[in-house]
Amino acid sequence: MKRNRAIDYEKGLIVALMVFCHTLQFFGRTDRYPEQYWIITIICSLAFPTFLFAYGRSVWLAYYQRPLKQAAPRMLLSSARAYGAYCISGVAHHLLCSGKEFSSDTLLRVISLRDVPGMSEFLAAFAVLGLVALALFLPLHTLLERKILFWALTLACFAGAFIPYERISSTHLGLLIGTTRFYAFPVLQYFPFFLAGLYMGKYGMERRALWLGGSGLLTAAGVLYFAAYGEPGRFPPALWWLVLPCLLIVLLDLGAGELDRAGQQRLKVRRLLTPIESLGRNSLYYLVTSNLVLFSLSRTGTLPRFQRSEIFPFTLKKGSTPWALFWTLLMLLCIAFVASLYRRGRKAAAEESDNRSKL
Repeated sequence: MKRNRAIDYEKGLIVALMVFCHTLQFFGRTDRYPEQYWIITIICSLAFPTFLFAYGRSVWLAYYQRPLKQAAPRMLLSSARAYGAYCISGVAHHLLCSGKEFSSDTLLRVISLRDVPGMSEFLAAFAVLGLVALALFLPLHTLLERKILFWALTLACFAGAFIPYERISSTHLGLLIGTTRFYAFPVLQYFPFFLAGLYMGKYGMERRALWLGGSGLLTAAGVLYFAAYGEPGRFPPALWWLVLPCLLIVLLDLGAGELDRAGQQRLKVRRLLTPIESLGRNSLYYLVTSNLVLFSLSRTGTLPRFQRSEIFPFTLKKGSTPWALFWTLLMLLCIAFVASLYRRGRKAAAEESDNRSKL
């Protein structure tokens, strides 16, 4: 199956924004640079739903078009990868950020999902969502054939935002329907974004005006609430937080499609888009690795400081938005360089193995 580069571009842009957001959350100074609050809020509202939307499209294209027996092992592997990434990121957060001891109790609580560390909750959500997508493989196939019912149930999932979260004491149930005990992206409340992506994968954006109009109304409702009452609850998610990014997701998807078409028409454009494509294609790697880097730097405090005698980029004020943007880009470049070394090593090993087999 030909790879859909538009999905990679969409995911790549979100990966870059997420890493930038995490850098601001760790090292930014919202007290001195008020714009950082709005940057963090917009990215936080947009990132996870956009990933789910792109994931829904990918699930349809890669798995749901196959028979269940063929799709199930690959979907389980995908979920296992997300779970493994969560375990690595979660344990690292506890050791480097929370200052917990490296013990069997720390490991078991993270691995068993009884304790979901910060900056890793979205990885746990993806692991659980992959299993839910597999469990609903046949029902969702049937539901997609009944479009009105599909969209009615999709919008009905938003009603999960009215669940009395404070009564949910189970960690595992909290991952599915939300809780106040820890930060989580509950599957039920965010499921509409996955379902919308699944629909997009099957039918495409059939009526662009309806997509733009419907998502615009939802976002407008969220913006009006924000303006009147302040930021809606994020953990656990309030209805108004959930609907805030809808229009931006559709616009980002349309923009990614335009980038894909431009890349197909001009080779130079496609080459310029290669870094973004790489970010999207290897999103799990970049997200986990950037987390490890940020956790380590926050522990050691080794990021460059502002000194007037230095030259650029060391003249950027630590904690400022340009400072965070520059070091985010540098971090992503370093992570990409390490990945290229690994790929070259594998290629050299494969070539050496082929040469030996010919002797």
